[in-house]
Amino acid sequence: MPSTNASVTGIAVLNDKLYVSRWGFYHVVIYCSTTFQQQGSFSFSAAVCGYEDGYDSEYEDEDGYDYEYECRFVRKMCNMTACDINNCLCASDQQSNRIYKADCQNNYTSSQWSVGANPQGLSVTSSHNLLVALREGHSLREYSTDGDLIREILLQPAGITSPVHAVQLSQDRYAVTHHGPKHQFSIVDSDGKLVQSYGDDAGNLNNPCGIAVDKRGRVLVADQSNNRILVFCSKTLKAYPLPLPDCELNGPYSLHYDSANDRLYIGEWNGGRIICCKLWRHPSDLKSLIRYFVVSVYE
Repeated sequence: MPSTNASVTGIAVLNDKLYVSRWGFYHVVIYCSTTFQQQGSFSFSAAVCGYEDGYDSEYEDEDGYDYEYECRFVRKMCNMTACDINNCLCASDQQSNRIYKADCQNNYTSSQWSVGANPQGLSVTSSHNLLVALREGHSLREYSTDGDLIREILLQPAGITSPVHAVQLSQDRYAVTHHGPKHQFSIVDSDGKLVQSYGDDAGNLNNPCGIAVDKRGRVLVADQSNNRILVFCSKTLKAYPLPLPDCELNGPYSLHYDSANDRLYIGEWNGGRIICCKLWRHPSDLKSLIRYFVVSVYE
Protein backbone atom coordinates (compact mmCIF):
# COMPACT_ATOMS: atom_id res chain seq x y z
CA MET A 1 0.00 0.00 0.00
CA PRO A 2 1.53 3.36 -0.98
CA SER A 3 1.89 5.88 1.81
CA THR A 4 3.40 9.24 2.71
CA ASN A 5 4.69 10.87 5.88
CA ALA A 6 2.07 13.64 5.67
CA SER A 7 -0.74 13.36 8.22
CA VAL A 8 -4.15 13.60 6.54
CA THR A 9 -6.13 16.19 8.50
CA GLY A 10 -9.13 16.79 6.25
CA ILE A 11 -11.07 15.09 3.46
CA ALA A 12 -14.00 16.54 1.52
CA VAL A 13 -15.91 15.64 -1.65
CA LEU A 14 -17.43 18.49 -3.64
CA ASN A 15 -18.47 18.67 -7.31
CA ASP A 16 -17.05 15.18 -7.97
CA LYS A 17 -13.66 16.24 -6.66
CA LEU A 18 -11.85 14.81 -3.65
CA TYR A 19 -10.00 17.43 -1.58
CA VAL A 20 -7.28 16.47 0.91
CA SER A 21 -5.53 18.67 3.50
CA ARG A 22 -2.37 17.69 5.39
CA TRP A 23 -0.63 18.80 8.55
CA GLY A 24 2.35 21.07 7.81
CA PHE A 25 1.44 21.69 4.14
CA TYR A 26 -0.43 24.72 2.84
CA HIS A 27 -1.57 23.08 -0.39
CA VAL A 28 -4.86 21.19 -0.62
CA VAL A 29 -4.50 18.32 -3.10
CA ILE A 30 -7.34 17.68 -5.57
CA TYR A 31 -8.27 14.23 -6.89
CA CYS A 32 -10.99 12.88 -9.14
CA SER A 33 -13.45 11.27 -6.71
CA THR A 34 -14.05 8.26 -8.98
CA THR A 35 -10.65 7.51 -10.53
CA PHE A 36 -8.55 8.89 -7.64
CA GLN A 37 -6.16 10.51 -10.10
CA GLN A 38 -4.53 13.71 -8.90
CA GLN A 39 -5.89 16.79 -10.71
CA GLY A 40 -4.03 19.66 -9.06
CA SER A 41 -3.87 21.68 -5.87
CA PHE A 42 -4.58 25.10 -4.38
CA SER A 43 -3.64 26.95 -1.19
CA PHE A 44 -5.61 28.73 1.49
CA SER A 45 -3.40 31.80 1.50
CA ALA A 46 -2.57 35.30 2.50
CA ALA A 47 -5.23 36.37 4.91
CA VAL A 48 -3.12 36.65 8.06
CA CYS A 49 -0.54 39.29 7.14
CA GLY A 50 -2.55 41.05 4.49
CA TYR A 51 -0.25 40.31 1.56
CA GLU A 52 -0.79 38.50 -1.68
CA ASP A 53 0.82 35.19 -2.57
CA GLY A 54 4.40 35.20 -3.74
CA TYR A 55 7.90 35.41 -2.37
CA ASP A 56 9.29 38.80 -1.32
CA SER A 57 12.87 38.93 -0.01
CA GLU A 58 12.19 42.26 1.72
CA TYR A 59 10.96 40.27 4.72
CA GLU A 60 14.00 37.98 5.06
CA ASP A 61 16.17 38.06 8.17
CA GLU A 62 19.96 37.74 8.05
CA ASP A 63 19.69 33.96 7.77
CA GLY A 64 17.34 34.18 4.79
CA TYR A 65 14.17 33.25 6.69
CA ASP A 66 11.08 34.96 5.31
CA TYR A 67 8.70 35.59 8.23
CA GLU A 68 6.01 37.13 6.04
CA TYR A 69 6.11 34.17 3.68
CA GLU A 70 5.67 31.77 6.60
CA CYS A 71 2.61 33.49 8.07
CA ARG A 72 0.75 34.09 4.83
CA PHE A 73 -0.07 30.40 4.31
CA VAL A 74 -2.10 27.96 6.34
CA ARG A 75 0.42 25.40 7.62
CA LYS A 76 -1.30 23.72 10.56
CA MET A 77 -4.63 22.70 9.08
CA CYS A 78 -6.42 20.69 11.77
CA ASN A 79 -9.45 19.83 9.67
CA MET A 80 -11.36 20.70 6.50
CA THR A 81 -14.98 20.45 5.38
CA ALA A 82 -17.11 21.37 2.36
CA CYS A 83 -20.49 23.05 1.96
CA ASP A 84 -22.18 22.02 -1.28
CA ILE A 85 -24.90 24.69 -0.99
CA ASN A 86 -22.38 27.54 -0.69
CA ASN A 87 -19.89 25.73 -2.95
CA CYS A 88 -16.93 26.33 -0.66
CA LEU A 89 -14.27 24.62 1.39
CA CYS A 90 -13.34 25.66 4.93
CA ALA A 91 -10.24 24.76 6.94
CA SER A 92 -9.21 25.40 10.54
CA ASP A 93 -5.67 26.65 11.17
CA GLN A 94 -4.24 26.01 14.62
CA GLN A 95 -1.23 28.25 14.01
CA SER A 96 -3.19 31.45 13.35
CA ASN A 97 -6.43 30.54 15.20
CA ARG A 98 -8.40 31.27 12.05
CA ILE A 99 -10.91 29.71 9.72
CA TYR A 100 -10.11 29.87 6.02
CA LYS A 101 -12.67 29.66 3.23
CA ALA A 102 -12.01 28.87 -0.43
CA ASP A 103 -14.66 29.80 -2.99
CA CYS A 104 -14.86 26.87 -5.40
CA GLN A 105 -16.80 28.92 -7.93
CA ASN A 106 -14.13 31.60 -8.12
CA ASN A 107 -10.80 29.83 -8.61
CA TYR A 108 -10.47 29.00 -4.88
CA THR A 109 -10.32 32.65 -3.85
CA SER A 110 -9.58 32.70 -0.11
CA SER A 111 -11.09 34.65 2.76
CA GLN A 112 -10.68 34.19 6.52
CA TRP A 113 -11.80 35.19 9.98
CA SER A 114 -10.33 34.84 13.47
CA VAL A 115 -11.96 32.53 16.01
CA GLY A 116 -9.21 32.19 18.64
CA ALA A 117 -9.10 29.38 21.20
CA ASN A 118 -7.46 26.70 19.02
CA PRO A 119 -9.99 25.71 16.33
CA GLN A 120 -10.06 21.99 15.58
CA GLY A 121 -12.71 19.94 13.78
CA LEU A 122 -15.20 21.44 11.31
CA SER A 123 -18.56 20.28 10.01
CA VAL A 124 -21.56 21.74 8.19
CA THR A 125 -24.92 22.08 9.97
CA SER A 126 -28.40 21.49 8.58
CA SER A 127 -28.63 25.27 8.06
CA HIS A 128 -25.50 25.15 5.85
CA ASN A 129 -23.45 26.92 8.49
CA LEU A 130 -20.01 26.00 9.82
CA LEU A 131 -19.69 24.24 13.20
CA VAL A 132 -16.27 24.73 14.84
CA ALA A 133 -14.88 22.82 17.83
CA LEU A 134 -12.71 25.18 19.92
CA ARG A 135 -10.32 23.12 21.98
CA GLU A 136 -9.04 25.86 24.29
CA GLY A 137 -12.40 27.62 24.42
CA HIS A 138 -14.15 24.39 25.51
CA SER A 139 -17.03 25.26 23.25
CA LEU A 140 -18.69 24.85 19.87
CA ARG A 141 -19.36 27.84 17.65
CA GLU A 142 -21.65 28.06 14.67
CA TYR A 143 -20.68 30.56 11.96
CA SER A 144 -22.11 31.46 8.61
CA THR A 145 -19.69 30.62 5.80
CA ASP A 146 -19.03 34.38 5.63
CA GLY A 147 -17.74 34.35 9.21
CA ASP A 148 -20.75 35.76 11.09
CA LEU A 149 -21.10 34.22 14.57
CA ILE A 150 -24.54 32.68 15.00
CA ARG A 151 -24.26 30.88 18.33
CA GLU A 152 -21.83 29.49 20.89
CA ILE A 153 -22.43 26.32 22.87
CA LEU A 154 -20.38 26.20 26.09
CA LEU A 155 -19.39 22.66 27.03
CA GLN A 156 -17.72 23.03 30.44
CA PRO A 157 -21.05 23.06 32.35
CA ALA A 158 -21.59 19.53 30.97
CA GLY A 159 -18.14 18.48 32.20
CA ILE A 160 -16.70 18.46 28.67
CA THR A 161 -13.40 20.15 27.88
CA SER A 162 -11.00 20.09 24.93
CA PRO A 163 -13.48 19.26 22.14
CA VAL A 164 -11.86 17.88 19.00
CA HIS A 165 -14.74 17.50 16.54
CA ALA A 166 -18.52 17.97 16.53
CA VAL A 167 -21.35 17.08 14.16
CA GLN A 168 -25.00 18.10 14.32
CA LEU A 169 -27.26 15.04 14.63
CA SER A 170 -30.61 16.85 14.78
CA GLN A 171 -31.97 20.32 15.45
CA ASP A 172 -31.12 19.96 19.16
CA ARG A 173 -28.41 17.28 19.33
CA TYR A 174 -24.67 17.40 18.68
CA ALA A 175 -22.11 14.59 18.71
CA VAL A 176 -18.75 15.60 20.19
CA THR A 177 -15.36 13.90 20.57
CA HIS A 178 -13.38 15.42 23.43
CA HIS A 179 -10.19 14.87 25.41
CA GLY A 180 -11.08 16.19 28.84
CA PRO A 181 -11.39 15.21 31.60
CA LYS A 182 -11.13 11.82 29.81
CA HIS A 183 -11.08 10.78 26.17
CA GLN A 184 -14.76 10.42 25.38
CA PHE A 185 -17.60 10.65 22.87
CA SER A 186 -20.74 12.45 24.01
CA ILE A 187 -24.06 13.89 22.86
CA VAL A 188 -25.01 17.41 24.00
CA ASP A 189 -28.04 19.59 23.30
CA SER A 190 -28.06 23.12 21.88
CA ASP A 191 -27.73 24.57 25.41
CA GLY A 192 -24.59 22.56 26.08
CA LYS A 193 -26.29 20.14 28.46
CA LEU A 194 -25.01 16.58 28.47
CA VAL A 195 -27.49 14.12 26.96
CA GLN A 196 -25.39 10.96 27.06
CA SER A 197 -21.81 9.70 26.93
CA TYR A 198 -20.37 6.51 25.52
CA GLY A 199 -20.42 3.68 28.07
CA ASP A 200 -17.23 1.87 27.02
CA ASP A 201 -19.02 -1.29 25.82
CA ALA A 202 -16.47 -1.59 22.98
CA GLY A 203 -13.55 -0.61 25.21
CA ASN A 204 -12.06 2.74 26.18
CA LEU A 205 -11.49 5.45 23.59
CA ASN A 206 -7.93 6.61 23.05
CA ASN A 207 -7.56 9.96 21.27
CA PRO A 208 -10.96 10.04 19.48
CA CYS A 209 -10.98 12.54 16.62
CA GLY A 210 -13.08 12.77 13.45
CA ILE A 211 -16.83 12.09 13.30
CA ALA A 212 -19.05 11.20 10.35
CA VAL A 213 -22.72 10.22 10.08
CA ASP A 214 -23.95 7.86 7.36
CA LYS A 215 -27.35 7.95 5.67
CA ARG A 216 -28.66 5.26 8.02
CA GLY A 217 -27.99 7.52 11.00
CA ARG A 218 -25.02 5.60 12.31
CA VAL A 219 -22.25 7.71 13.84
CA LEU A 220 -18.67 6.78 12.95
CA VAL A 221 -15.77 7.93 15.13
CA ALA A 222 -12.04 7.74 14.42
CA ASP A 223 -10.50 6.17 17.54
CA GLN A 224 -7.02 7.28 16.58
CA SER A 225 -4.66 5.65 19.06
CA ASN A 226 -6.69 2.43 19.10
CA ASN A 227 -6.32 2.23 15.29
CA ARG A 228 -10.01 1.62 14.62
CA ILE A 229 -13.27 3.21 13.55
CA LEU A 230 -16.16 2.75 15.98
CA VAL A 231 -19.76 2.66 14.75
CA PHE A 232 -22.27 4.10 17.23
CA CYS A 233 -26.03 3.90 17.44
CA SER A 234 -27.00 7.56 17.84
CA LYS A 235 -29.81 6.71 20.29
CA THR A 236 -28.09 4.27 22.64
CA LEU A 237 -24.38 4.98 21.93
CA LYS A 238 -23.79 1.24 21.77
CA ALA A 239 -20.73 0.69 19.60
CA TYR A 240 -18.81 -1.88 17.58
CA PRO A 241 -15.60 -1.63 15.51
CA LEU A 242 -16.08 -1.10 11.79
CA PRO A 243 -14.84 -4.24 9.95
CA LEU A 244 -12.10 -3.42 7.45
CA PRO A 245 -10.96 -6.75 5.96
CA ASP A 246 -7.29 -6.88 4.93
CA CYS A 247 -6.69 -3.30 6.06
CA GLU A 248 -5.02 -2.36 9.34
CA LEU A 249 -5.42 1.31 10.22
CA ASN A 250 -2.49 3.41 11.41
CA GLY A 251 -3.78 6.37 13.39
CA PRO A 252 -7.16 7.17 11.77
CA TYR A 253 -7.84 10.89 12.26
CA SER A 254 -10.18 12.47 9.71
CA LEU A 255 -13.41 11.04 8.33
CA HIS A 256 -15.68 12.01 5.45
CA TYR A 257 -18.88 10.26 4.44
CA ASP A 258 -19.95 10.57 0.79
CA SER A 259 -23.71 9.95 0.94
CA ALA A 260 -24.15 9.93 -2.85
CA ASN A 261 -21.92 6.87 -3.20
CA ASP A 262 -22.25 5.47 0.35
CA ARG A 263 -18.50 5.71 0.77
CA LEU A 264 -16.48 6.37 3.91
CA TYR A 265 -13.10 8.08 3.53
CA ILE A 266 -10.57 7.61 6.33
CA GLY A 267 -7.50 9.84 6.61
CA GLU A 268 -4.61 8.58 8.73
CA TRP A 269 -2.44 10.71 11.00
CA ASN A 270 0.37 8.19 11.38
CA GLY A 271 0.15 6.24 8.14
CA GLY A 272 -0.54 9.19 5.84
CA ARG A 273 -3.04 7.19 3.76
CA ILE A 274 -6.57 7.78 2.54
CA ILE A 275 -8.70 4.67 2.68
CA CYS A 276 -12.05 4.60 0.89
CA CYS A 277 -14.54 1.81 1.59
CA LYS A 278 -18.12 1.03 0.70
CA LEU A 279 -20.23 0.88 3.84
CA TRP A 280 -22.44 -2.09 4.58
CA ARG A 281 -25.91 -2.25 6.06
CA HIS A 282 -24.90 -4.49 8.94
CA PRO A 283 -21.51 -5.58 10.35
CA SER A 284 -22.18 -9.19 9.31
CA ASP A 285 -22.94 -8.16 5.70
CA LEU A 286 -19.38 -8.20 4.38
CA LYS A 287 -20.51 -8.85 0.80
CA SER A 288 -21.47 -5.19 0.40
CA LEU A 289 -17.84 -4.16 1.02
CA ILE A 290 -17.02 -4.00 -2.68
CA ARG A 291 -13.54 -2.48 -2.62
CA TYR A 292 -11.27 0.00 -0.92
CA PHE A 293 -8.61 2.33 -2.21
CA VAL A 294 -5.39 3.57 -0.71
CA VAL A 295 -4.28 6.89 -2.16
CA SER A 296 -0.87 8.44 -1.68
CA VAL A 297 -0.88 12.15 -0.91
CA TYR A 298 2.04 13.82 -2.66
CA GLU A 299 3.14 17.45 -2.70
